[in-house]
Amino acid sequence: MSTDLDLASEGDLTTDHAAGPGQYVVKAVAHGILIVASALAIVPFAYALMTSLKPEENIFRNMAQIIPAEPTLMNYVNIWMQNPLDRWIFNSLLLAAGVVFFTLLLDSLAGYALAKGDFRGQRLVYLLVVGTLIVPPQAIVVPLYIEMSKFDLVNTYWAVMLLYIANPFGVFMMRQFFLSVPDSYLEAARMDGCSTLQIYTRIMLPMAKPALSSLAVFTFTFIWGAFLWPLIVLSDSSMYPLQVGLAGLTGQYGSKWGQLMAAAIIAALPVVTAYLLAQKTFMEGIALTGSKG
Repeated sequence: MSTDLDLASEGDLTTDHAAGPGQYVVKAVAHGILIVASALAIVPFAYALMTSLKPEENIFRNMAQIIPAEPTLMNYVNIWMQNPLDRWIFNSLLLAAGVVFFTLLLDSLAGYALAKGDFRGQRLVYLLVVGTLIVPPQAIVVPLYIEMSKFDLVNTYWAVMLLYIANPFGVFMMRQFFLSVPDSYLEAARMDGCSTLQIYTRIMLPMAKPALSSLAVFTFTFIWGAFLWPLIVLSDSSMYPLQVGLAGLTGQYGSKWGQLMAAAIIAALPVVTAYLLAQKTFMEGIALTGSKG
């Protein structure tokens, strides 16, 4: 009996030793891929930052010199003083705040209904919502513009926000999270006399903070970088969001690249800040929303 146990233990040790180098190789390859991917994401941002600190006349004089010999903040001062950058940033923040608020509200309600509701056609509604994800936005720009014209919403903030609120991706994301919540919680709440709305506000929403945080970061990032639809539906330059305003700084015959790089850095800071502030709950939400199909 002991001989059999010894042989078994020796076999386990042999397996562990054999699997050890293979695991190291897999980890090394995975870390290598992550390092390369991180470099590809960071290098353009770092190059833009270094370029924004160079005097305009030195940007193309020595392309190999990445770190500026005489760093200056004049590009940031000039881009701020010569353009209504504060107004564009305010417009972007206003649009992003409105879209994030309505997206979290409507998508969480729809996700809750599709995950825990019981009504006829529930599966069909879910398939229709998810099916809209395959429709490219460019294909419906003209009908949407005509619709906004009929409602006299062209050149208003609402025209921009109405296209993005109730995002089908957010509905899918919230449904996936609510599916992971045990039905026993709902049954216990109903036994205590809670209505459907009370279950949503008192139980579901507090538990969904990680998913809501992830959805908020996704939505904020997407709206902050929105360009095509605001460019089409807005005609007043004072209502332009930051991305549309910055696009107008590129001249037909020449551009001030130092100022453009400075503006790009300023435009990237809110997105980076939003991710850093919500990093912990963001990662939790990503993990939880994929836990059940």
